[in-house]
Amino acid sequence: MKKPILLIIVVALFGFAGFCTTVTVTNSGTSFSPGTITINPGDDVNFNITDSHNAVEVSQATYNANGTTPLSGGFSVPFGGGTVPVDKLTAGIHYYVCTPHAGFGMKGTITVLDLTGVAENTAKSGISIYPNPSNGNFQLKLDNSLSTKKYELGIYTLKGEKVYAQSDIQQKNLTDIEISDLPKGVYIVRLYGRKENYYKKIVIQ
Repeated sequence: MKKPILLIIVVALFGFAGFCTTVTVTNSGTSFSPGTITINPGDDVNFNITDSHNAVEVSQATYNANGTTPLSGGFSVPFGGGTVPVDKLTAGIHYYVCTPHAGFGMKGTITVLDLTGVAENTAKSGISIYPNPSNGNFQLKLDNSLSTKKYELGIYTLKGEKVYAQSDIQQKNLTDIEISDLPKGVYIVRLYGRKENYYKKIVIQ
């Protein structure tokens, strides 16, 4: 019941439908499936595993040695599964093991993309956000050159925390982005469709 409650809170805070991507990890015997995943900051990772398995974050050295010593401050998913807290999935590679079965090689990795390395504008020329920099009031415009008709939008801090979300971004409309209540600084806009991801830095000053 925790996940639905969390989604309700998010919707209430932001006034938008939830649309983070959720990646599900299952188990096949004493193996995680998929054992290696790559996600964007703010995406959810859900472990749908049997009661005899858990998932505990460990250091790379512990992972390589098939050890079970938990990483200080790392995530821990209980036996039977659950969702990894988003604040535990910072940019970088997260190594985890199943405590009872690490010796059998039951382990995996979660790579969270580092948005601090995103170029100033890696989106197609048909996507523009202006004015940039601004006081936090932006307009997003798409043109008809893009293949996807509707996109989702997320705005993140450089640490990967999602601070703004909007759905159903359409080509034919100008979309207002109002984030003037956020602290001054650099943020990353992620615009994504079914098979496309575009990123752009914006500045509040």
